[in-house]
Amino acid sequence: MDDLLNQGLSLLVIVGSVYSLLGVLFLKIWLHQKNAKLPVERKKLKRVAAQTLSEQVNDKIVDVIGLIFLSALIVTMPFAIKGIAEVFASGELNYFLVILIALGLVYVARKLWVKSNLLIKLKLGRDAELAVASELIELQSHGYQVFHDIQADGFNIDHLVVGPNGIFAIETKGRYKRIKDDTNYKVKFEKNRLAFPSWFESKPLEQAQNQANWVNKWLQEATGFTTQVLPILCFPGWFVELKQRPEFPIVSHKQLVKTILSMRHISLSQEQQRAICYQVIQRSLHESKAM
Repeated sequence: MDDLLNQGLSLLVIVGSVYSLLGVLFLKIWLHQKNAKLPVERKKLKRVAAQTLSEQVNDKIVDVIGLIFLSALIVTMPFAIKGIAEVFASGELNYFLVILIALGLVYVARKLWVKSNLLIKLKLGRDAELAVASELIELQSHGYQVFHDIQADGFNIDHLVVGPNGIFAIETKGRYKRIKDDTNYKVKFEKNRLAFPSWFESKPLEQAQNQANWVNKWLQEATGFTTQVLPILCFPGWFVELKQRPEFPIVSHKQLVKTILSMRHISLSQEQQRAICYQVIQRSLHESKAM
Protein backbone atom coordinates (compact mmCIF):
# COMPACT_ATOMS: atom_id res chain seq x y z
CA MET A 1 0.00 0.00 0.00
CA ASP A 2 2.84 2.35 0.88
CA ASP A 3 4.55 1.57 -2.43
CA LEU A 4 1.37 2.42 -4.32
CA LEU A 5 1.01 5.68 -2.40
CA ASN A 6 4.63 6.63 -3.06
CA GLN A 7 4.25 5.89 -6.75
CA GLY A 8 1.07 7.96 -6.84
CA LEU A 9 2.86 10.87 -5.21
CA SER A 10 5.73 10.48 -7.68
CA LEU A 11 3.34 10.61 -10.62
CA LEU A 12 1.68 13.67 -9.09
CA VAL A 13 5.04 15.44 -8.82
CA ILE A 14 5.93 14.71 -12.46
CA VAL A 15 2.54 15.65 -13.88
CA GLY A 16 2.37 18.72 -11.65
CA SER A 17 5.76 19.91 -12.91
CA VAL A 18 4.72 19.54 -16.55
CA TYR A 19 1.37 21.23 -16.06
CA SER A 20 2.93 24.07 -14.07
CA LEU A 21 5.04 24.93 -17.12
CA LEU A 22 2.03 24.65 -19.42
CA GLY A 23 0.20 26.88 -16.97
CA VAL A 24 2.83 29.58 -17.45
CA LEU A 25 2.30 29.44 -21.22
CA PHE A 26 -1.50 29.56 -21.02
CA LEU A 27 -1.35 32.36 -18.43
CA LYS A 28 0.78 34.45 -20.80
CA ILE A 29 -1.63 33.85 -23.68
CA TRP A 30 -4.67 34.58 -21.50
CA LEU A 31 -3.21 37.83 -20.17
CA HIS A 32 -2.32 38.95 -23.68
CA GLN A 33 -5.74 38.17 -25.14
CA LYS A 34 -7.39 39.91 -22.20
CA ASN A 35 -5.49 43.15 -22.80
CA ALA A 36 -4.98 43.32 -26.58
CA LYS A 37 -6.22 42.12 -29.93
CA LEU A 38 -4.73 41.84 -33.41
CA PRO A 39 -5.15 44.91 -35.65
CA VAL A 40 -6.20 42.75 -38.60
CA GLU A 41 -8.02 39.45 -38.93
CA ARG A 42 -5.88 37.09 -40.97
CA LYS A 43 -8.86 35.03 -42.14
CA LYS A 44 -10.18 38.13 -43.95
CA LEU A 45 -6.99 38.63 -45.97
CA LYS A 46 -6.48 37.47 -49.53
CA ARG A 47 -5.01 34.00 -49.59
CA VAL A 48 -1.39 33.65 -50.68
CA ALA A 49 0.41 30.90 -52.57
CA ALA A 50 0.69 27.60 -50.68
CA GLN A 51 -1.26 28.97 -47.70
CA THR A 52 -3.22 25.75 -47.23
CA LEU A 53 -0.04 23.69 -47.41
CA SER A 54 1.74 26.05 -45.00
CA GLU A 55 -1.06 25.67 -42.48
CA GLN A 56 -0.95 21.89 -42.86
CA VAL A 57 2.85 21.86 -42.46
CA ASN A 58 2.58 23.92 -39.26
CA ASP A 59 -0.03 21.54 -37.88
CA LYS A 60 2.11 18.52 -38.68
CA ILE A 61 5.18 20.10 -37.07
CA VAL A 62 3.20 20.53 -33.86
CA ASP A 63 2.05 16.90 -34.10
CA VAL A 64 5.61 15.64 -34.62
CA ILE A 65 7.00 17.68 -31.72
CA GLY A 66 4.16 16.43 -29.53
CA LEU A 67 4.88 12.81 -30.43
CA ILE A 68 8.60 13.25 -29.73
CA PHE A 69 7.78 14.75 -26.34
CA LEU A 70 5.33 11.94 -25.63
CA SER A 71 7.84 9.24 -26.56
CA ALA A 72 10.47 10.82 -24.29
CA LEU A 73 7.92 10.95 -21.49
CA ILE A 74 6.97 7.29 -21.98
CA VAL A 75 10.61 6.20 -21.75
CA THR A 76 11.65 8.35 -18.79
CA MET A 77 8.49 8.36 -16.67
CA PRO A 78 8.81 4.80 -15.24
CA PHE A 79 12.36 5.53 -14.07
CA ALA A 80 11.35 8.92 -12.70
CA ILE A 81 8.40 7.45 -10.82
CA LYS A 82 10.58 4.69 -9.37
CA GLY A 83 13.30 7.12 -8.31
CA ILE A 84 10.93 9.60 -6.69
CA ALA A 85 9.01 6.78 -5.00
CA GLU A 86 12.24 5.50 -3.44
CA VAL A 87 12.96 8.98 -2.11
CA PHE A 88 9.50 9.13 -0.50
CA ALA A 89 9.92 5.60 0.88
CA SER A 90 13.26 6.44 2.49
CA GLY A 91 11.74 9.39 4.30
CA GLU A 92 14.86 11.44 3.65
CA LEU A 93 14.70 14.24 1.10
CA ASN A 94 17.78 15.35 -0.77
CA TYR A 95 17.28 19.08 -0.32
CA PHE A 96 20.05 19.93 -2.75
CA LEU A 97 18.28 17.91 -5.45
CA VAL A 98 14.92 19.46 -4.59
CA ILE A 99 16.36 22.97 -4.81
CA LEU A 100 18.10 22.11 -8.08
CA ILE A 101 14.84 20.84 -9.61
CA ALA A 102 12.94 23.89 -8.35
CA LEU A 103 15.52 26.26 -9.81
CA GLY A 104 15.41 24.35 -13.09
CA LEU A 105 11.63 24.68 -13.28
CA VAL A 106 11.82 28.39 -12.48
CA TYR A 107 14.46 28.88 -15.19
CA VAL A 108 12.40 27.01 -17.79
CA ALA A 109 9.23 28.88 -16.76
CA ARG A 110 11.01 32.21 -17.17
CA LYS A 111 12.40 31.24 -20.58
CA LEU A 112 8.97 30.02 -21.62
CA TRP A 113 7.44 33.35 -20.60
CA VAL A 114 10.03 35.33 -22.58
CA LYS A 115 9.85 33.09 -25.67
CA SER A 116 6.06 33.13 -25.71
CA ASN A 117 6.15 36.92 -25.56
CA LEU A 118 8.55 36.95 -28.52
CA LEU A 119 6.29 34.52 -30.38
CA ILE A 120 3.31 36.84 -29.86
CA LYS A 121 5.29 39.77 -31.29
CA LEU A 122 6.48 37.74 -34.26
CA LYS A 123 2.92 36.65 -35.01
CA LEU A 124 1.82 40.28 -34.95
CA GLY A 125 4.58 41.28 -37.37
CA ARG A 126 3.82 38.38 -39.69
CA ASP A 127 0.10 39.14 -39.86
CA ALA A 128 0.76 42.85 -40.41
CA GLU A 129 3.06 42.15 -43.36
CA LEU A 130 0.60 39.65 -44.80
CA ALA A 131 -2.12 42.31 -44.61
CA VAL A 132 0.04 44.75 -46.57
CA ALA A 133 1.08 42.12 -49.12
CA SER A 134 -2.57 41.24 -49.59
CA GLU A 135 -3.41 44.83 -50.49
CA LEU A 136 -0.41 45.30 -52.79
CA ILE A 137 -1.62 42.50 -55.07
CA GLU A 138 -3.95 45.04 -56.70
CA LEU A 139 -0.99 47.11 -57.92
CA GLN A 140 0.08 44.34 -60.28
CA SER A 141 -2.96 45.02 -62.44
CA HIS A 142 -1.67 48.60 -62.83
CA GLY A 143 1.73 47.48 -64.11
CA TYR A 144 3.66 47.65 -60.84
CA GLN A 145 6.18 45.10 -59.60
CA VAL A 146 5.90 44.16 -55.94
CA PHE A 147 8.65 42.54 -53.87
CA HIS A 148 8.67 41.41 -50.26
CA ASP A 149 11.25 40.85 -47.53
CA ILE A 150 14.26 42.27 -49.35
CA GLN A 151 17.41 41.50 -47.40
CA ALA A 152 19.58 44.50 -46.59
CA ASP A 153 22.63 44.98 -44.35
CA GLY A 154 21.43 43.48 -41.09
CA PHE A 155 17.77 44.34 -41.64
CA ASN A 156 15.06 43.79 -44.22
CA ILE A 157 12.81 45.92 -46.40
CA ASP A 158 9.28 44.69 -45.75
CA HIS A 159 7.91 45.59 -49.19
CA LEU A 160 9.35 47.29 -52.26
CA VAL A 161 7.14 48.55 -55.09
CA VAL A 162 8.50 49.57 -58.49
CA GLY A 163 6.30 51.37 -61.00
CA PRO A 164 6.19 54.13 -63.60
CA ASN A 165 5.81 56.82 -60.93
CA GLY A 166 8.65 55.73 -58.67
CA ILE A 167 10.11 53.30 -56.17
CA PHE A 168 8.39 52.86 -52.82
CA ALA A 169 9.95 51.27 -49.73
CA ILE A 170 7.15 50.27 -47.39
CA GLU A 171 7.88 49.80 -43.71
CA THR A 172 5.10 47.85 -42.01
CA LYS A 173 4.51 48.18 -38.29
CA GLY A 174 2.12 45.89 -36.47
CA ARG A 175 0.66 47.36 -33.30
CA TYR A 176 -1.80 45.56 -31.07
CA LYS A 177 -5.05 47.29 -30.24
CA ARG A 178 -5.33 47.54 -26.48
CA ILE A 179 -8.72 46.57 -25.11
CA LYS A 180 -8.66 49.44 -22.61
CA ASP A 181 -8.64 51.91 -25.51
CA ASP A 182 -12.10 50.63 -26.45
CA THR A 183 -12.82 51.56 -30.09
CA ASN A 184 -10.43 54.51 -30.26
CA TYR A 185 -8.00 52.70 -32.52
CA LYS A 186 -6.51 55.78 -34.13
CA VAL A 187 -2.90 56.85 -34.60
CA LYS A 188 -2.26 60.56 -35.04
CA PHE A 189 0.78 62.17 -36.58
CA GLU A 190 1.43 65.39 -34.72
CA LYS A 191 4.45 67.22 -33.33
CA ASN A 192 6.64 65.02 -35.55
CA ARG A 193 5.68 61.87 -33.68
CA LEU A 194 3.08 59.12 -33.76
CA ALA A 195 0.42 59.42 -31.08
CA PHE A 196 -1.37 56.17 -30.29
CA PRO A 197 -4.24 56.09 -27.77
CA SER A 198 -1.95 55.06 -24.90
CA TRP A 199 1.59 55.77 -26.06
CA PHE A 200 3.85 57.73 -28.42
CA GLU A 201 6.46 56.62 -30.96
CA SER A 202 8.96 58.30 -33.27
CA LYS A 203 11.43 55.53 -34.09
CA PRO A 204 9.31 54.05 -36.94
CA LEU A 205 9.55 57.39 -38.76
CA GLU A 206 13.34 57.33 -38.62
CA GLN A 207 13.46 53.66 -39.54
CA ALA A 208 11.28 54.10 -42.63
CA GLN A 209 13.41 57.01 -43.85
CA ASN A 210 16.72 55.27 -43.15
CA GLN A 211 15.65 52.13 -44.96
CA ALA A 212 14.47 54.11 -47.99
CA ASN A 213 17.84 55.90 -48.01
CA TRP A 214 19.61 52.54 -47.96
CA VAL A 215 17.53 51.27 -50.90
CA ASN A 216 18.19 54.48 -52.81
CA LYS A 217 21.96 54.24 -52.31
CA TRP A 218 22.03 50.55 -53.19
CA LEU A 219 19.99 50.97 -56.39
CA GLN A 220 22.07 53.92 -57.56
CA GLU A 221 25.24 51.88 -57.15
CA ALA A 222 23.67 48.78 -58.73
CA THR A 223 21.97 50.43 -61.72
CA GLY A 224 24.25 53.39 -62.36
CA PHE A 225 21.49 55.96 -62.67
CA THR A 226 19.92 58.37 -60.23
CA THR A 227 16.97 57.01 -58.28
CA GLN A 228 14.67 58.44 -55.66
CA VAL A 229 13.04 56.01 -53.24
CA LEU A 230 10.02 57.21 -51.32
CA PRO A 231 9.42 55.69 -47.88
CA ILE A 232 5.90 54.76 -46.81
CA LEU A 233 5.04 53.90 -43.22
CA CYS A 234 2.07 51.59 -42.83
CA PHE A 235 0.06 50.60 -39.75
CA PRO A 236 -2.34 47.81 -40.77
CA GLY A 237 -5.73 47.94 -39.09
CA TRP A 238 -5.30 51.44 -37.66
CA PHE A 239 -7.01 54.64 -38.72
CA VAL A 240 -4.32 57.22 -39.47
CA GLU A 241 -5.07 60.88 -38.79
CA LEU A 242 -2.58 63.49 -39.98
CA LYS A 243 -2.51 66.56 -37.76
CA GLN A 244 0.46 67.90 -39.72
CA ARG A 245 1.94 67.18 -43.13
CA PRO A 246 4.49 64.33 -42.90
CA GLU A 247 7.63 64.11 -45.01
CA PHE A 248 6.35 60.87 -46.52
CA PRO A 249 3.04 58.97 -46.49
CA ILE A 250 1.82 57.40 -43.25
CA VAL A 251 -1.14 55.17 -44.00
CA SER A 252 -3.26 52.20 -43.07
CA HIS A 253 -2.95 49.12 -45.27
CA LYS A 254 -6.29 49.93 -46.91
CA GLN A 255 -4.89 53.28 -48.13
CA LEU A 256 -1.71 51.90 -49.66
CA VAL A 257 -2.80 51.27 -53.24
CA LYS A 258 -4.60 54.60 -53.59
CA THR A 259 -1.63 56.43 -52.09
CA ILE A 260 0.94 54.83 -54.41
CA LEU A 261 -1.17 55.37 -57.53
CA SER A 262 -1.56 59.05 -56.67
CA MET A 263 2.17 59.75 -56.22
CA ARG A 264 3.85 61.78 -58.97
CA HIS A 265 7.28 62.62 -57.57
CA ILE A 266 9.36 60.97 -60.36
CA SER A 267 8.88 59.16 -63.65
CA LEU A 268 10.63 55.91 -64.58
CA SER A 269 10.96 54.55 -68.10
CA GLN A 270 10.32 50.89 -68.88
CA GLU A 271 14.07 50.36 -69.25
CA GLN A 272 14.75 51.86 -65.83
CA GLN A 273 12.01 49.79 -64.23
CA ARG A 274 13.42 46.59 -65.75
CA ALA A 275 16.93 47.44 -64.55
CA ILE A 276 15.68 48.15 -61.02
CA CYS A 277 13.56 45.00 -60.91
CA TYR A 278 16.50 42.90 -62.08
CA GLN A 279 18.64 44.15 -59.20
CA VAL A 280 15.83 43.62 -56.70
CA ILE A 281 15.29 40.07 -57.93
CA GLN A 282 18.98 39.31 -57.54
CA ARG A 283 18.88 40.75 -54.03
CA SER A 284 15.81 38.67 -53.24
CA LEU A 285 17.85 35.52 -53.79
CA HIS A 286 20.07 36.37 -50.81
CA GLU A 287 19.61 34.44 -47.61
CA SER A 288 18.07 36.28 -44.69
CA LYS A 289 20.57 38.14 -42.53
CA ALA A 290 18.11 40.36 -40.68
CA MET A 291 17.92 39.97 -36.94
